[in-house]
Amino acid sequence: MGDHDGGAHCAGPGCDSYIPPDDAAESTIDTGATLAEIEPGQGAGAFVEYEQGGKWRVFTACDTAITDYDCPWDIIVAVDEKSELVDFAAEGLEGSDSVAWRTSSGVRMVATNTLDFDGFTFETTPGATVRVDVYLDDAPAPAYIYWVGDGGLHQGSPTNPIDLTPSEP
Repeated sequence: MGDHDGGAHCAGPGCDSYIPPDDAAESTIDTGATLAEIEPGQGAGAFVEYEQGGKWRVFTACDTAITDYDCPWDIIVAVDEKSELVDFAAEGLEGSDSVAWRTSSGVRMVATNTLDFDGFTFETTPGATVRVDVYLDDAPAPAYIYWVGDGGLHQGSPTNPIDLTPSEP
């Protein structure tokens, strides 16, 4: 997992005017694969998992035990117009964290980690490709996206966002 060094924070109205890029790398995410060996406080990362039937999980961790920094995450997930994002639920969020509809086809989590996990689950049309966009310290953070695809652990994405398609619906 990556180490982070507390980058600059965005302030003002420009922080909320997100427009995703047109080009995104594409990858397979293995259905049923989990990232269970993660220890909170030991490394920074945004972890994505997929269960059969359209069930997704995104959770974050921080390297606070190593760096003494916290990790302010801003994560947006969305499906294309051919699919539906049905529902979502917070997982392990504290009072200052939030997860909410970004659009009718997208969800946004804003959360700060220290020595715990923060995350959310969401449900889509089974087999839907999901665009995952990760920011850490208000900066694009493709190096911190982790998922299992084609039988191996992917540690970072060549683009932010990345489009993940399940190996099985």
